[in-house]
Amino acid sequence: MKSGILYVIATPIGNLEDVSLRTLRILKEEIEVIVCEDTRKTLKLLNKFEIKGKKLFAYFKGQEKKRLFYIINLLKKGKNVALVSESGTPCIHDPGTLLVRKCHEEGIKVVPVPGPSALTAALSVSGLDGDNFIFLGFPPKSKKKRESLWEDLKNEKKTVILYISPYKLSEILEELRNNLGEERKYFLIREITKKFEEYKYGKIDEIIEWAKNKKGEFTLLIEGKK
Repeated sequence: MKSGILYVIATPIGNLEDVSLRTLRILKEEIEVIVCEDTRKTLKLLNKFEIKGKKLFAYFKGQEKKRLFYIINLLKKGKNVALVSESGTPCIHDPGTLLVRKCHEEGIKVVPVPGPSALTAALSVSGLDGDNFIFLGFPPKSKKKRESLWEDLKNEKKTVILYISPYKLSEILEELRNNLGEERKYFLIREITKKFEEYKYGKIDEIIEWAKNKKGEFTLLIEGKK
């Protein structure tokens, strides 16, 4: 029996109108099962575009190994499967890498369906170097581990991109000021593509002042060392 295809599908990071025509066609016509990080978020997208009759299967961090073989078996039985994250592009600081790797090992075809990503969206409007950059995802929860990370970044010449929890925002911005100095330019954006999207470009003191009492999902870009 010919194996099915795993479609790795990017979904909107906020504004549902960012979904691509190709994504909608594949979800409607090609897919039997949707493997998703958050079934509630995925169902909202499906309902918005009247996509019916799809089986949703939760697949999130902490459960990836346990649920891997169920998905692989579906694919081996010839079923086409979509992999989506809560928002944005799967496997980019989101679940999915283990599944994709296993598909390669088993000779199962994997097809990317590109689209929204907070990483590229923020970089495109930051005004910082987009030719040379590094993406670090969320900084470590441990302050000691973060201090080690900031030490590594002191001489980094590339643009640095981080995702930051609103609960850690003030603390991390202060740490950056203390460790990386006050001369670099920063770009902080929140709620990308959503109703209350806004951003601030400037030096760290300006960013800290602007960010007071802000909520939401944050992406921070740091200028490389001159």
